[in-house]
Amino acid sequence: MSDVEYETSHDRPVRRRRAPKGEKRREALLDAATAVFAEHGYEAASMRRVAERVGITPVGLLHHFPNKTALLEALLARRDRRVTEKFAALEMAPTLDGFVAFAVMSLRFSVESRQECQAAMRINVESLSSEHPAHVWQQEKFALTHDHARGHLRQLIEVGEVRSDVDVDAVVTEMFAVMDGLQIQWLRSQGEVDAVAVFDGYLRRLAEAIRREGAGA
Repeated sequence: MSDVEYETSHDRPVRRRRAPKGEKRREALLDAATAVFAEHGYEAASMRRVAERVGITPVGLLHHFPNKTALLEALLARRDRRVTEKFAALEMAPTLDGFVAFAVMSLRFSVESRQECQAAMRINVESLSSEHPAHVWQQEKFALTHDHARGHLRQLIEVGEVRSDVDVDAVVTEMFAVMDGLQIQWLRSQGEVDAVAVFDGYLRRLAEAIRREGAGA
């Protein structure tokens, strides 16, 4: 059977790609791995638990992922792909308000799914060990996101949006600490903490504290 379906639009057929069965199974396995990692963490998770969630044998899972490390790497790659798809086309406005809006959107993305958020937080903590298979990936993401934020704040200083005496490194460290802490509180409170609203309020207070006088008026 073809992996392309046709729909009629006025007088022309429209091609719509249908995901192959193997691709659907792979996505289901990654969803199952996310749930298992969220519940047990990577270290305590087993390939058997992942396979059972999808209703296949461990041997069937090994057909797609030869070991637990390969499964984790595929999960991290999917996370990267989703982040790219979400933010690649966006352009941050060269204003402090644009910086705030982008940061809020980043946290909103992080808490879209409870399971994905919890799995990400557990893997993040576990990967503090240099022997963890996600250690390098997490170190690179940490450096990349912090460098990205610092670069934008320095650009805002250059264009006169942010005061020149602001300690950019301290602001970025604080901002990500609040973001990480809010995700923990959101998970711990079973969603009672509105992480996005709290983060938005914090960032707006921060913005007013670092904004150059007369900027953004």
